[in-house]
Amino acid sequence: MTDATAAQMAKTTEEICFVPEQGRTVFATLKTFDVYAIANRADMQIEALLSDGSRTFFTLIDVPSLGSGHYTFQTSIEVRESPLTLRYSYMLDGAKTVLDGYATVIPTTGQHIEEEFTSVIELNDQQDFANVRIPWLKVEDWQGWVWLRPRSTWIEPRWITLLELPEFLGSHFFLLQPTNHVIDPATSFCIFPCSSAGATVNLSASRHGEDPGVYARVRRVKAGGVVKAYVVGKMTANANVFNAVDGAIDLAKKKLGTSGISYVLPPNNGKGTPWPFSQLSFCTWSSIGENIRPTRTKLEKLVQSLKTAQIPVGSFLIDDGWQDIRSGMNGVVESRGLWSFDVWDGMDCSLKESVSIVKDGLPTVENVGVWMTLQGYWNSVASKSPLIAKYRMRPFKLSQDCVPGLTYNGFDGQTVSQPDESDRLWWLPPKELAYQFWKDYFSYCADAGITFAKVDDQSYCSFLAGVDGAEEAFAMWDGMTRAADDVFGEARVIHSMAHYERTFNGDIGMGLATKGNKVVFRNTDDFGLPGINIHRNHVHYNLMNCIIMSRMCIIPDADMFMSGAKWPEFHAVLRAFFPGPVLLSDRAEEHDLSVIHKLIGRTIAGRYEVVKSHNPALPLSSRIWEPSLASGIGPSIKAASYVPAANSSALIMWSSRDGAAHSSTDIILSSDIADALGQHILPDTKYVLWFAEMKLFICFDRTRRCGSASSPLAEITLAPEGHEVVTVAPFHKLGHIEIACLGLLNKYAGLSAIDSIEFNAKSLRACVLFEGELGFIVTDASCIKVYVNCESVTFAMLDLSQTAVLVKIALTVPDSSSEVARLGYWTVDVQCA
Repeated sequence: MTDATAAQMAKTTEEICFVPEQGRTVFATLKTFDVYAIANRADMQIEALLSDGSRTFFTLIDVPSLGSGHYTFQTSIEVRESPLTLRYSYMLDGAKTVLDGYATVIPTTGQHIEEEFTSVIELNDQQDFANVRIPWLKVEDWQGWVWLRPRSTWIEPRWITLLELPEFLGSHFFLLQPTNHVIDPATSFCIFPCSSAGATVNLSASRHGEDPGVYARVRRVKAGGVVKAYVVGKMTANANVFNAVDGAIDLAKKKLGTSGISYVLPPNNGKGTPWPFSQLSFCTWSSIGENIRPTRTKLEKLVQSLKTAQIPVGSFLIDDGWQDIRSGMNGVVESRGLWSFDVWDGMDCSLKESVSIVKDGLPTVENVGVWMTLQGYWNSVASKSPLIAKYRMRPFKLSQDCVPGLTYNGFDGQTVSQPDESDRLWWLPPKELAYQFWKDYFSYCADAGITFAKVDDQSYCSFLAGVDGAEEAFAMWDGMTRAADDVFGEARVIHSMAHYERTFNGDIGMGLATKGNKVVFRNTDDFGLPGINIHRNHVHYNLMNCIIMSRMCIIPDADMFMSGAKWPEFHAVLRAFFPGPVLLSDRAEEHDLSVIHKLIGRTIAGRYEVVKSHNPALPLSSRIWEPSLASGIGPSIKAASYVPAANSSALIMWSSRDGAAHSSTDIILSSDIADALGQHILPDTKYVLWFAEMKLFICFDRTRRCGSASSPLAEITLAPEGHEVVTVAPFHKLGHIEIACLGLLNKYAGLSAIDSIEFNAKSLRACVLFEGELGFIVTDASCIKVYVNCESVTFAMLDLSQTAVLVKIALTVPDSSSEVARLGYWTVDVQCA
């Protein structure tokens, strides 16, 4: 060590974290188990005191350190038949620091456990509600992720023990690990309450007078006869944690009778325009300013800004505030209700003129949509509106008893989080006129040039009182969806604020209500709300909710974001790995074109589309229990998205420490790469890991197994607000060289630009869907030739190491008269001479 290095170390405040960290319990088979430390000082002397009285000392190991200059230390412990706790400490500059808390390593039995559980709850003809204890779910035995409904509109995951399960807030999904050491610690337990078209169900803890436990709270939503709801569970051990999720959902499908329903994506074209959500979209909500109503002047300013910046927007959404409303007619002075289908009187232009402003100013726009709510304008239709008589509307009561536990926070300018049932009424059309109401509403919009809609506040219909109210809620949603399909075309509604039993747990999510046709579903709350951790939480909630939604008849939508404000790239990279809409909501003249153009690409025909993954990013199953949201340095949020056409995966990482006060740091293990590839991992294959932000690569050699199933590959540190996309691609043999295709280097989801890859002993062909810079890592570029659309081309090279070169090939849109423009993609052939 040089004097300069020693002096630099002396000035550095020490940082250290461990894998497993203090407070965490992990399981291991009866053999040696590797423990790691990451520190910013190489001269730390690190040890762990084990509960059996022995000590183990960490050794500095030689793995790449990416983005930080941190150092990785490793030790191994012998796993015996009893649990071991580890107390970490380190010596630095003559001073010893003993860290608070223990890590616990528990031996697993290694037995394969598969158990299924089912509770069927019936409501007879005289019952409207039932509260039934789930006998097979013991609260003292489990902890983990529980999806709660803390507000009327959103369901979000919380880490709790079941002893902490709320009494009144509804729970809609459980993914648990045992706290009872009698249960094999490798066990994952997924519990899924399954609603039907006749009864909805959620779960909560016992309430006053009930025996301790978890209870199914069942509500009748269809009059007459016996109706059923279900609570199912799947327990697995020594398997991918998502096997428990798949098992529980499959069991629920069998009970609901939807196992035979295939989930179908919407058509690419319909009713004269392309599907709105394959294009870059724009929304006026944050761009104009939340709770500020749109006007001609504001629309024109936004359109001019987008035009000047040459942003190729394909779909434009006029969000909240455009509608004709009145206040004070539904029982509360502040309450607003829909008055007519027209625009508000301050708009200074008609809806048809609004569409013309957008489309005349932005020639790339092919779809214009509008916002509305399921109930009308947040609080239904104004009681004196002319719509009341036309659709024979009547008042419906609201009841807090339908959704207990939500705290009443008063009127917020839109809805209330809990209604005052003595004052609040909703005026709605009768069930038999629900479809006609929506058909007329959407037809009015379509006549003005509107081609899609965002329908908000859908879950608030849970408050409609009684069986009559529940049936009305069903009829309004069913009528709305059918009318939108008839008028606009299939799946042209963004279903927002729609987190309740029908979507998360019932006939909508399970495909029964839509006959297997997938619908677009807002996956979480707004992206940029006030809050110290709002950005990392938004990413976390989206990924965690997608564990469920990706298995439903749903196209998850990660919400709008701003390219020029509020952690733009942090949010942009998430949208690139979601199949739903990519919606900008930039304020005028506040655009970051570098972010926007990494999200979009031109096809060979010159058309702009979003370059995004069709398989949503999901948390790594092996990291699902990891405390990525804790304080201090520690692990990041990690997720993966598999791209079948490239036989590759993207591993996405977001810095996520509390308050963005510290960096995130991780040791990437070979098991993480196997997890990211899942069942698609190729045997006896070497993979390249390309770090897109850092422009670095490492290799994962399946033929050598890197020493063990979870060997360390690299340490990576992400600064606050930072992210990384790691492309995991297989090497292919071409003669004496190896080559891996990275997709487009200048896109977040560059792998998604690949339509197919074919190879033989001498050549590799990649078919590419978008213009951009195509990348390959090649072990020897001196002997390759490259052809684009059968024509020889030159290419750029960048030496990455003594044995690897980055090859970059520019793909550009040909002249429109070119024959190759009709192919639909570029063919890129790499041949080994």
